[in-house]
Amino acid sequence: MHSSAPFPHRPEQEAAWLAALAAPLQALPAPLVVAVSGGLDSTVLLAALVRAGLGPRLKVVHVAHGLQAAAEPWPQHVQQQAAAWGLACTLCRVQVAVGGSVEEQARRARHQALLAEAPAGGAVLLAHHLDDQAETVLLRLLRGSGSAGLAAMAPVSARAGRWLHRPLLGYRRQQLELLAARWQLQWVDDPTNAADDMDRNFLRNRILPQLEQRFAGTAATLARAATLQQDSLELLDQRAAEDLAALARADGSLCLAQLAQLSPARQRNLLHGWLRRERLRAPPLKVLERVRSELLTAEADRQPQVPVGAVVFRRHRHGLYLLAELEQQPLSAQPLPSADACCGAVQLQWVSGDDVQDERDWPLPAGGDWQLGPAVAGLHWRQHGRQREVREQWRAAGVPPWQRQRLPVLWRDGMPWAVAGLGVSDAAWAARADAERWLRVTPAPPCHPASRPAGALWA
Repeated sequence: MHSSAPFPHRPEQEAAWLAALAAPLQALPAPLVVAVSGGLDSTVLLAALVRAGLGPRLKVVHVAHGLQAAAEPWPQHVQQQAAAWGLACTLCRVQVAVGGSVEEQARRARHQALLAEAPAGGAVLLAHHLDDQAETVLLRLLRGSGSAGLAAMAPVSARAGRWLHRPLLGYRRQQLELLAARWQLQWVDDPTNAADDMDRNFLRNRILPQLEQRFAGTAATLARAATLQQDSLELLDQRAAEDLAALARADGSLCLAQLAQLSPARQRNLLHGWLRRERLRAPPLKVLERVRSELLTAEADRQPQVPVGAVVFRRHRHGLYLLAELEQQPLSAQPLPSADACCGAVQLQWVSGDDVQDERDWPLPAGGDWQLGPAVAGLHWRQHGRQREVREQWRAAGVPPWQRQRLPVLWRDGMPWAVAGLGVSDAAWAARADAERWLRVTPAPPCHPASRPAGALWA
């Protein structure tokens, strides 16, 4: 099912081709989600998978975007197709986000729906072919993309704990048409493909045919360039991973002094690699240049930031941080949980008196009105015999300003009883012998990309 498998120009060659097609999919957990739009490409893919003996392991999924009236009959067509193969069809209706490229937003919504249908560790099978790859490379070249963009689509890639397989990526659309005719398949045509107002359609309908006339094999050449860029990207990612490991600090930020010692090209590669590691798309070059020019050169007492879609690069003292929206949302007042829970930037865990370790464990005697909430401006409390200002203590301890908004204070009857990162009040310390419950407070795990809110730059 890869370009290494010769295309079956004659029917007697099909068996070997189909066996090669099925081989890389055999070890994946079922069901294998096959995306079927009803068009030529996905119709051939579905037929090939069934003919390869994978039918019992397939889950046919049709995603309806609701963007054009002409597409309304397509779900029924795909259901009939699937039924003809003895398969059920799952229909997913998605809401395409407003803003930016409609094509790109539809692709995001489609991929999200397809991935949700696949089991963890499973796969989504897509029908992209070599001509799609050539269009993608040319489109990204015209947009000034770097290696990550020009690498275009990989035959196999990981996404959200699933695999994306593109079994037909090595074959021309003309070859798929030959199979469709030989197998007497029926498919639907998307009328918008003929309209040149979309950039991809313009390249497909106008530019690539002319290039093929002038430079025979243009599509294959562009696809080969993508493969070479994938090799380059792998090397760049390895370099970025080495630099990220060398510059990483204990709190997940990067050491700015060491970053400044790298060449500009290596700095940009590191920032690209950081974003790719977090499953984020690289922003335009001018945005990365802002990170380099505004954050690397700022005075240590300044806190500049550069937003990149749903995340933001921020400087704090000598560190460079990449933060998700969730990591900057201020904590709100809330009741004390009865079970272990995450609260702002900390994890709360109930422990028994026998397990108490140090001041991170907060004693709670019986009675009183208990609440968790943020430290209001100017909040003072008494600790170690002195009146102290909470926010000033956090600042002196080097806690970044966004984390100060997310660290909780435990209140008892309206008085600060304990403060995350600072310990317990004198009143709480004196009540340790009367404690009936203990609460352990530790830093919350880093915000994983998968838990971050969706945004324009999420891959």
